[in-house]
Amino acid sequence: MRSNPRGGAAFDDPDVARAYMHRPPYHPPLYDFLVELVPCHRRVLDLGCGTGKLAHGLAAHFEHVDAVDPSLPMLRLADDGRHDNITWIHGFAETALLDGPYDLMVAGASIHWMDHAALFPRLTGLLAGHGVLAVLGGDHAHDTPWEGEWEDFLARWLDRLGDRYSPGEYRAAMTAFRPWMDIAGERVFEDRFSQSIDDFIECQHSRASWSRANLGPLTAEFDADLRALLRPHARNGTLYYTTRTEIIWGRPRPDPDRR
Repeated sequence: MRSNPRGGAAFDDPDVARAYMHRPPYHPPLYDFLVELVPCHRRVLDLGCGTGKLAHGLAAHFEHVDAVDPSLPMLRLADDGRHDNITWIHGFAETALLDGPYDLMVAGASIHWMDHAALFPRLTGLLAGHGVLAVLGGDHAHDTPWEGEWEDFLARWLDRLGDRYSPGEYRAAMTAFRPWMDIAGERVFEDRFSQSIDDFIECQHSRASWSRANLGPLTAEFDADLRALLRPHARNGTLYYTTRTEIIWGRPRPDPDRR
């Protein structure tokens, strides 16, 4: 593991890292699609790799993967010995020591945490001439039977934490990277997934708002409230739902205002 002394980030919390392991996997055809996006399969850069879901999924298809993240606890879970062609880099994508050019760059539910003005000009110099940058959305439950109740739950609990629920602001934050790309295409992957209520709740603790550190003494009440919401929608304690991941691919731009 190559280390960057800047390390650390909002998710530099061992409990959050452990909870990440309860997030749903990406749909297997998604990996096939990413591989087919590029003609050469030498080097991949995984930006904000977390616990390595994308890096591990791509390692079998590329000669080498560089996976960078500022959270040391997540990298410790990611570096599980499954693949010897992944270099786990502790640092920020904006400043970490990186060894391009890369045929493929991926960012899985991470690009919104980064400084676009610092990151994207750098990526233009690291991407191979034939290369592609692919930005992936997350792994949230989509179109669930509890969706209406979930919206009320989010609003109520964010209010209790001194925040407010604003889907419009959230969407704006998730898509703020778009002017920094020459977008070539977009695609959505959906998959059916099932997990226990307990695992679904644990998954929520991997998200910044619902980490145990952020909830503090309200954690037990949060868990009980969410369990009560979900129980009527479970079958024998198991939830069944669809995961939805958006992929936007193209080339990074050094300046969002200049074509």
